[in-house]
Amino acid sequence: MRNAGSTTVIEITSLLLLASALGTISGHFTASALIVSTSYLGLTLWRRNSLYRWLEGYKKNDVLLSSDLWRDVVRRIELDREDTKQKRDKLSEQLHNLRHALSSLNIGMVLTDDTWALTWWNTHGGELLGLRHPDDVDGYLFALLRSPALKSYISSQQFDDPLIVDNFRNDNQSIEFFFGPVPSSGYIILVRDVTRFQKLNKMRSDFIANVSHELKTPLTVINGYLETLIDNGLVDHVASKAISNAWSQSQRMSTIIQDLMTLSQLETSQSPDQTTFNLNGLLDQVVQQARLLKENLDKKQTQIGLSTPNRWDMIGSTNEIYSLLSNLLSNAIRYCPDGSDIIISIEPHADGAMIQVRDNGPGIAESHIERLTERFYRVDNSHSSSTGGTGLGLSIAKHIVTRHNGTLKIESRLGEGTCIQCIFPHDRAHPTSQNYSD
Repeated sequence: MRNAGSTTVIEITSLLLLASALGTISGHFTASALIVSTSYLGLTLWRRNSLYRWLEGYKKNDVLLSSDLWRDVVRRIELDREDTKQKRDKLSEQLHNLRHALSSLNIGMVLTDDTWALTWWNTHGGELLGLRHPDDVDGYLFALLRSPALKSYISSQQFDDPLIVDNFRNDNQSIEFFFGPVPSSGYIILVRDVTRFQKLNKMRSDFIANVSHELKTPLTVINGYLETLIDNGLVDHVASKAISNAWSQSQRMSTIIQDLMTLSQLETSQSPDQTTFNLNGLLDQVVQQARLLKENLDKKQTQIGLSTPNRWDMIGSTNEIYSLLSNLLSNAIRYCPDGSDIIISIEPHADGAMIQVRDNGPGIAESHIERLTERFYRVDNSHSSSTGGTGLGLSIAKHIVTRHNGTLKIESRLGEGTCIQCIFPHDRAHPTSQNYSD
């Protein structure tokens, strides 16, 4: 291909020579130059129109190839078209291979645009959701998947945690949805059948509940006999100490069983009837109980403070929220040394309200924080039973907060103390106009 500048110079030079020759022959240089220029302009317009027709899909006109400049333009366009076609074919092949690979995955994948219209899904996703190709392409997602829980989840735009929908297409199927936005394109949805896992979780919860229930009766009998032996002084010396230790461990086991039954109930039961109650008054009761606990644990120097400058109302289960706050304060008292300061407060939060329990105790290493809400998980230096805890308090607390649409956050540093925050949305907890003081 020629350089555009040199080709232009050649054509202009040729026009000037032609105009000079005609002028010499006719003796009218101006008229000759005007005729040559007009003829060249008409030819150029003809070639331009021929180029447009070619670009619109018609055959090339020979008039385009009669000029080096236009022949060069055509050649450059052809090369660019060939390069574009090669790139398009390569991308098409890569897309085909990608979709083929995604179709072979044992997890469903669905793509939608920003209006939730379906654009593509793999084979497994179509089977799980009952989608038909091509009938459902461009169909509205929520017209094809009729699930109030799914629509409510999408409306919240909170995709951090997956959504599990039980009885999705039939009474025995549970489907898990992962949603993720695709910038300037729409959404990607990962779909998985978790029916087996849900059944295993239910079996585990039922097993724990049944075993706990079966152990509770014999333990009650054992506790009764041990208390009888202790209260009536039927044993003495070394036997008395052994019986006292046995009674103490039996009481601890009873507490663990009760916590297991509570946890199992929280995991398997539906949310109880929701009532509106005064959160400040509930906190007063929890603090009174906590002060009795610290006396029983002989931590008389520990100070428990309550900060509730405003009156707060909450919608939820009074018993569950009482259990939540009691567990948090109980943990703080048990694991902080005597003389610590523990403060429980209610504060406004961007999402609604935040109940916070803060202490200046020994703190917890960052490596343990993510696992603190697991059953029986304890920080290394607290595996003994000397604290009287069961290792289930924070697990129970997390379930209660989740059942009330809230979030549990734990912040702690070694040597600086621990802060546990329970954040509830506006529709769960809100201040009233009346002031309240401790």
